[in-house]
Amino acid sequence: MKEKLTKYLHYTFFSFPVQLLLLHARKHVLLLFFWVILFAIALQSFGVNYGIPLLLLDPEYVGKVGFISFLIVGFTLGGFYMAWNMSSYLLSNFRFEFLASSDSPFVQYCLNNSIIPIAFTITYIVELIKFQRSEMLLAAAPIAINILALLLGILLNILFTGLVFVLLNQDVEIFVEKIIYRIKNSFINKIINIEKLEINRHDCEQWPVRIYLRFPFKVSFVRKVDFYNKELVDKVLYQYDRSTFMFQILILITLIVLGKLMDITYFRMPAISAILLIFSIAIIFFSFFTYWLDEWRLVTVVVLVLFLNSLTKFDLVVYKHHLYGLNYKTEKLKYNNETVRDAVNDKMIQSDIENTTQILENWHSKMANKYGDAKPKIIFINAAGGGLKSAYWSFYLLQELEKQTNKKLFDHTFLMTGASGGMLGAAYFRELYYEQKQQKSVDYLDSSYLKDMGKDILNSVATSIATNDIFYPWQNYTYQSMHYKKDRGYMFDKQFNENTNYRLSKLITDYKKPEQTAEIPMMILSPTIINDQRFLLFSPQDISYLVRPYVQSSIGSIDRLSTDAVEYNRFFKDKGAANTNFVDALRTNATYPYILPVVYLPTNPEIKAMDAGIRDNTGIAIAARFYNVFKNWVENNTSGAIFISLRVADKFGEFNQTKKPTLISETLSPTENIYTNFQLLQNYNDDISLAFLQNSSKTPLDVLNFNYFQPNVQNKASMSLHLTNGEKQTIVSAFSQKSNQQMVDRLKALLH
Repeated sequence: MKEKLTKYLHYTFFSFPVQLLLLHARKHVLLLFFWVILFAIALQSFGVNYGIPLLLLDPEYVGKVGFISFLIVGFTLGGFYMAWNMSSYLLSNFRFEFLASSDSPFVQYCLNNSIIPIAFTITYIVELIKFQRSEMLLAAAPIAINILALLLGILLNILFTGLVFVLLNQDVEIFVEKIIYRIKNSFINKIINIEKLEINRHDCEQWPVRIYLRFPFKVSFVRKVDFYNKELVDKVLYQYDRSTFMFQILILITLIVLGKLMDITYFRMPAISAILLIFSIAIIFFSFFTYWLDEWRLVTVVVLVLFLNSLTKFDLVVYKHHLYGLNYKTEKLKYNNETVRDAVNDKMIQSDIENTTQILENWHSKMANKYGDAKPKIIFINAAGGGLKSAYWSFYLLQELEKQTNKKLFDHTFLMTGASGGMLGAAYFRELYYEQKQQKSVDYLDSSYLKDMGKDILNSVATSIATNDIFYPWQNYTYQSMHYKKDRGYMFDKQFNENTNYRLSKLITDYKKPEQTAEIPMMILSPTIINDQRFLLFSPQDISYLVRPYVQSSIGSIDRLSTDAVEYNRFFKDKGAANTNFVDALRTNATYPYILPVVYLPTNPEIKAMDAGIRDNTGIAIAARFYNVFKNWVENNTSGAIFISLRVADKFGEFNQTKKPTLISETLSPTENIYTNFQLLQNYNDDISLAFLQNSSKTPLDVLNFNYFQPNVQNKASMSLHLTNGEKQTIVSAFSQKSNQQMVDRLKALLH
């Protein structure tokens, strides 16, 4: 019995599947790294706050989650499986010469190399069933259909890849032979000596294997191939190398084609499929460098990276996203402390104050005509950032608050500020409100418009990253007779416009007149200039009084306070600022790092603009600055101000250390805590600003915080450009929480 057990363990350990696992762990750790990421995503242990696991568990395609979306995910997952197998085969087949004696060496290799893919598929399906039962509340039948679609997609890709391999072996063998011949006779071979590398590969010690799986699932003993001609063994093993290289080229061509077709809705794949494509390409490139360069791969990669980095100085490799409408062809504007300071003067500030005061007077007349001569409350709405959930939350809140106040909320609202997704929802609500006032057939409180805010944007952005931005960033886009490059920023604009029926596809200046006549509230966007942390202020109105903290006594002494903002319309007037699309400005205000491209402006040195949340995620800083300028008018003409803050997180954090810290966690703690508590720090600063205003105001200043806060963290919506139906439900339900209802009651009382 003991001998049988020992023999069984021996053959198990030296089986081909087990030895392949050990080989990958020893030789190709990077190949395993991608699997670690995928397992972490499936088990909801990676990128939870950003909703990455939901992309795998609840994939959306053309606005729906179902058979087609899971079929596409399955197909790209099957592609990743095959990329993994192809890369592994390229790097390892020479260590297992016994494969030459089998019927189909590559097929047998894939079968024995399938432990990890099968384990992941099972894990994925188990987590998918748990998620769709508990979170999506789906019955057994639709869950089964989704799983069937997933498995069918994997199978279709495997069959497709097999077919391509057969065709490639028949059609391109001579073509590949010519390429290899030319490479071997080129100057590259003089440096690397490819033929010698191949000989070294064959001279490597064979990896110990006793048994292996044969298709279809038969266990066979390894046959010796010593009696075979060496050249014959090499030919058998390497016949699939040629097909693999051609298949890799085919994948790249496919990605480029998809990039060309990304304007068409049906070619925008689920976001997780785009991630799987990126992983597949990364594996392919890794195998390419390792196969051809072997020991030189690390040095080559380092040299290549340094070379490409040097080219970026000349904009030859890295494409810089330009703001559509601006002229980048003429001489760049100088950008320094002096030019920023000189862009504004006392006369300009006074003129802009007078113009905005007139808007306030127009608003006051509107209120008097509608509500009588009693002094009204003036409202400042601050919509915090936080991805698509903040867009959904802010829009839903504005609809509900408008209903709860009998449509008084937006009449009383004079100014809207904020960041990221919060301003997407606020801008859409304002536009619908404006259209209804223009006697258009629009009910701005209809729930169908909330659905628009919940539509996916991430798929388009991810597809652009995977197909266009990485491999083919040279597509042009014409706007205002000027040419720009298509990228994920362009796709964000396009998808958001499609989701909102192009209602916001206007110039910023199109809102100048309706704001001046107080038909709609003023809106100020404030993305951050990351070069020096200044505000970049977008508004159809002239607002030079906001470029630095306003103190009446500072007029005439411009150096007393720092100019910490740039007025976009004025600074870039000669560059075509008036042609800037409103959605472009909204996207600049919501440019989260890496997900959306940094916006470069035509200055020297180049201004780089990103998300407003970097400096003012709530919008309160800009609103407080505005209030400070017009405080005297507010005191004389209103019964007080109300700051309504629409937040996607609880205002105050909790210090709760439940786990004993490790050496690594203690080492990372200083920088980690700064990052995690960044928004909390902004909240503290906001409270300080509001406290100063409250203490110095002669009329009441009320602050109402509406928080999307879920005690159960697992059910909380993630900060992403994608929302599941379950996440939308949690956002809607948050409004009924006691703290938010108390704020509703306070608002109704204040506006009574």
